[in-house]
Amino acid sequence: MRDLAARARKIRARFNEIIKEYEDLCMTDNDGEQQIDLATQRLQRHTSSFAHEPSIHGRDVDKNNIMQMLLAEVRPMAVLAIVGMGGIGKTTLAQLVFNDPRVRQYFDRFAWICVSEQFDVKIITRNIISSLHKQKWDVMELNDLQEALIKQIERKKLLLVLDDVWNEQRAHWDSLCAPLLTTELCRIIVTTRSKTVARLVQTMPLYSLNCLTSAASWSLFEQITFEGQDPASYANFIQTGEGIVKKCKGLPLAIKTLGSMLRYEASEERWKYVLESDLWDLDQQQNNIFAALELSYRHMPVYLKRCFMALSLFPKDYHFSQDKLICLWKSLGLLDNVQDKDRAGRFYLSDLLKQSIIQCNEHEYTMHDVIHDLACCVAGEEFLRVENDIPDQISHDVRNIAIFFPWTVAISKLKHLHGSSSLRSVILSSKDGVGGPVEIPEQLFLHSKQLRTIVFDGVSLARPSLPDSVGNLKHLRHLILRDIGGLRLPTSICQLFNLQTLDVTTSGNLKPACIPNGIGRLVNLHTLPVITIKRGAWHCNLRELKDLQNLSGKLCIKGLDNVTNVDEVEEANLCAKQHLQALNLTFPDGDWQYCEHGQEPALATASHEEILESLRPHSHLIELSIEVSRSCRYPNWLGDTSFTNLTLIRLEYCEFECMPPLGQLPALKHLTIAEMARIERIGLEFCSLNPRIKGFKSLVTLEFEWMPRWLQWSGVGDGAFTSLHTFSIHHASELRSLPCVLSSSLAELKLRDCTGLVRIPCLPSLLKMDLRQCNGLTELPAFPLLQKLDIGQCTSLARLPSLPLLKVLILRDCPNLTAAAHFPSLTSIHVKGGFRDELLYHLMNCHPSLENILIVSESIVHLSVEPQNLPSLASLRLSCPNLQCCDGLDGLTSLTELRIYGCIKFSFPKLLAGQP
Repeated sequence: MRDLAARARKIRARFNEIIKEYEDLCMTDNDGEQQIDLATQRLQRHTSSFAHEPSIHGRDVDKNNIMQMLLAEVRPMAVLAIVGMGGIGKTTLAQLVFNDPRVRQYFDRFAWICVSEQFDVKIITRNIISSLHKQKWDVMELNDLQEALIKQIERKKLLLVLDDVWNEQRAHWDSLCAPLLTTELCRIIVTTRSKTVARLVQTMPLYSLNCLTSAASWSLFEQITFEGQDPASYANFIQTGEGIVKKCKGLPLAIKTLGSMLRYEASEERWKYVLESDLWDLDQQQNNIFAALELSYRHMPVYLKRCFMALSLFPKDYHFSQDKLICLWKSLGLLDNVQDKDRAGRFYLSDLLKQSIIQCNEHEYTMHDVIHDLACCVAGEEFLRVENDIPDQISHDVRNIAIFFPWTVAISKLKHLHGSSSLRSVILSSKDGVGGPVEIPEQLFLHSKQLRTIVFDGVSLARPSLPDSVGNLKHLRHLILRDIGGLRLPTSICQLFNLQTLDVTTSGNLKPACIPNGIGRLVNLHTLPVITIKRGAWHCNLRELKDLQNLSGKLCIKGLDNVTNVDEVEEANLCAKQHLQALNLTFPDGDWQYCEHGQEPALATASHEEILESLRPHSHLIELSIEVSRSCRYPNWLGDTSFTNLTLIRLEYCEFECMPPLGQLPALKHLTIAEMARIERIGLEFCSLNPRIKGFKSLVTLEFEWMPRWLQWSGVGDGAFTSLHTFSIHHASELRSLPCVLSSSLAELKLRDCTGLVRIPCLPSLLKMDLRQCNGLTELPAFPLLQKLDIGQCTSLARLPSLPLLKVLILRDCPNLTAAAHFPSLTSIHVKGGFRDELLYHLMNCHPSLENILIVSESIVHLSVEPQNLPSLASLRLSCPNLQCCDGLDGLTSLTELRIYGCIKFSFPKLLAGQP
């Protein structure tokens, strides 16, 4: 009975935990399968086609772009999707287009429907009829409704706006559109926050709406807040107002909301309060920002809601990579329910992107401040971020805490949590790479025994090692110690038998971490991004990998120079680790200097050739990198056709004397070969050892870098490189020619410091070419599809061929270039360095499609333009210190930008001299 009572108490405690998590998640009955009930319907927003145009700023360009797309489209039916985060002004933009006089004149019928979450085809169809007929329509059967709609729109020109669409069901969309096909012409504008919805409905390129510029933001705020007031009366509020506008980051809804709050507000104290407060702390009766954005949160599936909450641990304006975000989610246990955590993390990130929750800028991601505020609001006390404003007390309900610089003060607050049974994650991070050494309180490891995650990222520790007491954290799942130079892990970490992640990655010149012998006992390890092999009994060795069968994701093995026995390599049993996706094999341990061939490290008893041969990975591997190997031979498994998933290979500083048969790999897409100092010839073996296999069928990018002895490349037959898109060679000064049959699909070619190259084959699909220091080239073939040509320091090049589709031409220091054919599509010329006057005149005055000219040269004294030959020239920039005049300048009627800088001897034409 006693055991039964104890079990009952545990079950009840677990139910209480679930109820609390349910409440923290703000879950509703709509989670799981998306259903709409009456309560949800009451929360739906309502919009109309009418806009208050005086309060709209900064959308003229967007409006004109959309109108041009709509009116220029020739297909009978077309759908344009406007995509953007909540509150960015999608509805307002659609209203501007809907009510424009040109649109009203072009179309016969107009309908505006606010769809929101419930996409009911019958209701939407009935609303379209009511909008067209200007009276309520009570028919309920879909067939009758569609027949009635057809009668009203048949052979008419219809403009339909569907505002705030969330539907992702193709069948619903097709059913709605069926009667619309009977029109003579139909244009549908769909506004949505979801890129998934946009891609479902679009027949035209989707239109991504961005935030307002700083000038437009201030103009909107000023009009809403100070309308009708004398500017002198609000002069004292301008500086604070500009700070408030900056805080809104160009989001119109936030600007309007805060502007309305402060309208006729005369208290400077109130203005400063709004400036310094987070949005969710402001008066909720006046604050409709979160009412609009909370819809995005409610629409997330349950698993994504917690991932979104975790974003509150990042500071505002924080730029994070995909790897860092997925690492955070994994460390918080948010991906524990899936086997392939990295893949699931990428899907979740993609979902947030599609819903316009986060934005992508090249390879980094960020959140708008308002979205960040929403994440903090819904996260409640479970997630706490500590920055400059250190709270006096940290609630015992905090489960996950992220501390940013200043650490010393913040860490002292952790003393309040030393006995907390709720604390699960501690994250210590440097936001900008600043902050002095920090002393980690040992009590954190002694008393916070429920910790599941510790993350120290870019932190300078006062001591080079963690305290031994870290071994007390028996429940620890994730130990992430990134970018901490010279870190020494205590042997007690080998007692953390529940540990799933051990990440001691370092970047730049930081010394790698020392991992103790014994980590092979951590059989639950899934993530071990890097392990460094060192000599000595204390340090870990390759044998430690033997029992780590669950390793997945990426593994970098450094210090293979320190392997003393090939048996140690074979015991590592890499070929059995089927979950590994990326493998990096590096022979130096991080404090290496490159050795010439034949100079093995002291005390080494295993050759690089034997080590590589014994490190054969599992055939499921996706990415492979080998760095600084002094083996003359490549391992026999490299290029084996059993590696059917291998998509990326990088070979760097390897002394192979011939190339492995990498063309046999069926899935290989990206190949980089760098610093291969012994390669002199590449032949048929590179593509395949089997004559029946056409080499590199899937390869998309191919890069060669620093190949000083490479003389010849042959053996490329028909059918090889059929998917190649980008090809580059950097610093191969002895190479004489490229294969004649390279690729019919090649779109980009980059050749730099290939001084021995005398010929380039004709590449029929080439779109972009970049040539630098290719002094052996005297001419180029005519590339029929080339659109961009960038040539620099090609001293022997004498003439440019006919390039009918060339749009951008960039020339740098080609002194012997004397002639160029006519380029009928040319829109932009950039010329830098010395060139013949005749060539410059031809390039500038014989191409009527030119829109942009940039000339930077010290040798040019006189330029001449023929205005009648340059009807489209919009931008002219000159930086020529010896330039004295430019004839015809005053006749360029289409010019919108003229920049003349560093031209101290230049005299302006009389018509321009008096202008500001």
